[in-house]
Amino acid sequence: MDKDRTFSAADWFNEGLKCFNKPDGVAAVRAFEAVIKIDSAYRHEDGDNPYFYLGKISEIEGRIDDAILFYSRALTLDPYDEESLIGRGSCYTVKKNHEGALADFKKVMEIPPDIMNAPLQQLLYVIAENYRQQKDFPNALYWGKKALSEDPDNYQYQEWVAEVKKQMGEES
Repeated sequence: MDKDRTFSAADWFNEGLKCFNKPDGVAAVRAFEAVIKIDSAYRHEDGDNPYFYLGKISEIEGRIDDAILFYSRALTLDPYDEESLIGRGSCYTVKKNHEGALADFKKVMEIPPDIMNAPLQQLLYVIAENYRQQKDFPNALYWGKKALSEDPDNYQYQEWVAEVKKQMGEES
């Protein structure tokens, strides 16, 4: 973009998306930061905002604390931004902040099923896994069984439930 000063927030956002999808993270970051400089509360016509993409780039690059910050900023613009809740919840899981992760994943479940994009069984599974990591096996088993009931032929979920039962001293 040669004429930086003549581009609108929407132009910069579209440039950021183009670069993000190349992928060209450096150019995407530059474009999304330009959006924020022009309008820190910018929301694209599809509802997305630059903070989500800056969070995703930070997460991919392993800068988890930065990712959490960007996802949190995205959530100030839309508290039910599904992708930002999942992104931040995943980062919280990595940081072993299981309470934060569980809060974000459970908030995604408040989104009406007809507009929620995340596969329910995967959401249930990550909730179960956060409980398992805390060694809260009864809750882990409860949520793991819910994931399995949504996808009963999923071998990973079957094995996971059997392992949690074993950790609890129950028979499979």
